[in-house]
Amino acid sequence: MQRRALLAAAGVIALAAAYLLWGRHHSVKQVRSGETAASDASAPPPAATTVDAKGDAPLPLAVVGAVIEGEVQFTGTPVVPGKLHREADPYCARREMIDPTVLVASGKLANVWVHVIKGAPDTPPPPAAVEVNQVDCMYSPRVTTAVVGQRLVARNGDPILHNVHTYLGTSTLFNRGMPNEKSAPVEYVTMEPGLIKWKCDVHPWMRGYVGVSRNGFQAVTGTDGSFRIPNLSPGRYTMEAWHEKFGAKTLEVTAPARVLFTYDGSEH
Repeated sequence: MQRRALLAAAGVIALAAAYLLWGRHHSVKQVRSGETAASDASAPPPAATTVDAKGDAPLPLAVVGAVIEGEVQFTGTPVVPGKLHREADPYCARREMIDPTVLVASGKLANVWVHVIKGAPDTPPPPAAVEVNQVDCMYSPRVTTAVVGQRLVARNGDPILHNVHTYLGTSTLFNRGMPNEKSAPVEYVTMEPGLIKWKCDVHPWMRGYVGVSRNGFQAVTGTDGSFRIPNLSPGRYTMEAWHEKFGAKTLEVTAPARVLFTYDGSEH
């Protein structure tokens, strides 16, 4: 009797182990393939759409997950950046700089702030501060992003006086002189969404921008004009692209999607 009981228990254990191994195998397959549990192994991944800010017809794009990515194109007359006139300050004049207001390479526009302005939930501010440095008499980075409640830290990396003057709209947020590279950093906590403009009252060519959103679904285009905003829930969103000279453009997007914003130079 005892032997029969032991054999029955062993059988139950074997069946349970086989079931667990089967489930583990299929769950790994699901994660790797991006399919749901009810999907067929041969089914294609979910399709996203390509959306043009000018309203061209959507094009299919295979993307797994709720990601909004794309690029910002410049279709106008090729832009050749001019030289910045920095001769008034001997230290700044030691290094020649081009005007970074409009940077276009291979038809792609850099330094465009792309962010979700409607449809996404608010997100807590990241613990790390956003740093804006003054190096070689320029703000670096030229354009960056922050979330409401996140700290901004301004540093002076030059052995000369800079004056950090920031605006939200027409209102001054802070206005502080930083005599040299030994100056203590200037810190500020963002309180509301919007575009913070940075300038130096000593060196008028120095400009910088921090785009502040209520959520972290934002990016700044690089020299290739591309951007990528991950971790979104599938759904409908309003996107905005902003450039310091050409202004803002908006469009409606259903994530996941590939988005194309286009400027032609006539916007300013």
